[in-house]
Amino acid sequence: MWELPEMRQAWETRDAATVVRLVLWNSELSQTKLSQILGISQSTISEAVSGKSQIARQSSRNAIFEGLDILRPPLPPKVATALTATPQATEPSGEAQERLEIASIDQALIGLFEARTQNLRLIDRKLGAHYLLAQSQAHVQQMHDLLRRSLPGPVRRGLARALAEAASLTGWQALDSGRSATAWRYYEIAKAAARESEDKAVLAHVSAEQSYVLLDNGYERGALATLRAARDDAGASLPSLLSSWMWAAEGEVCATLGEEPEAKRALERAFALLPPEPQDPSLPFLMLDRTHLLRWRGHCLARLGDSEAIEDLTRALDCIVPLELGRAEAGLRTDLALAYTVHGDTTQAHRQAARAAELSDQSGSVRQRSRLARLLPQRTTSRGEDVE
Repeated sequence: MWELPEMRQAWETRDAATVVRLVLWNSELSQTKLSQILGISQSTISEAVSGKSQIARQSSRNAIFEGLDILRPPLPPKVATALTATPQATEPSGEAQERLEIASIDQALIGLFEARTQNLRLIDRKLGAHYLLAQSQAHVQQMHDLLRRSLPGPVRRGLARALAEAASLTGWQALDSGRSATAWRYYEIAKAAARESEDKAVLAHVSAEQSYVLLDNGYERGALATLRAARDDAGASLPSLLSSWMWAAEGEVCATLGEEPEAKRALERAFALLPPEPQDPSLPFLMLDRTHLLRWRGHCLARLGDSEAIEDLTRALDCIVPLELGRAEAGLRTDLALAYTVHGDTTQAHRQAARAAELSDQSGSVRQRSRLARLLPQRTTSRGEDVE
């Protein structure tokens, strides 16, 4: 775990809370045991793990780094790398010779990796990326290391596919946490792994999803070009569920650009392509049905100032709220606040924006908070009124 990029960065920047979380997630230590080793209270450990505290007390931070420094190996461990050092008998100087170790991988292991990715995905939908990013990064690192040490063939391609899905999820979580550059890097890992997997659907999805990094950073035209290139490269072989998702994403980008006819045509294509039973086991990364498309269309119409947005978004909200998908509900209420603002109903706009801000705070979604502030006047996001 000491070789993980996020651990190195946290150690170098003296980010004690992140170091504590990574140690617990990548070892068999309990919070109680770690607090005993470090000589600090378990409540401090618990607050660091939950993200509620950045460990402000200097004495606690010193205890963490001094205590863990003893546990750290003097040299980076080799268990997660492709090379191990063995003595070189023919070299009197005592220099080490590198020896290649091929990873032992089978379909059962790949299945476990995929199941872990799905669990992270489901928790992310419920709680948000704030609690999971470090775990997802470690998950990707582990698969990435194994892939570099695996032999060509169907098993390696299967591992590459699993890595592509996990890296894409991690990229999305990084974007939701306000770390666009990190998100871009993970999408690059996802695309490279998807190409090696030779799975056109996965490559199309991770390439298209990367467009949101561009969109959030003001590169709308680049986002549109990326989406269209991903669809063109895949050809006509994509599952209809994925095609529906990609057309909806294009509609969103067009709406952001203010291109109303193009946005509405793309959304029509998305609804036309949505299968009657929108559940595809080969596409676990997609959560898309008619309710989600209504929400998506409502978002686009709100951006375009269309009065029909309120009807779509209200219908979608009635279905989303019982699912307790906090981040999705926050986005939906942000769209409703925008639609009501355009419609002139400032009372409802205020109520929806206040609830959206509350949900964004709960999920730790930096992206959603930024979007709320960007799309709506500051006065609409103040808290204090009940939400209908």
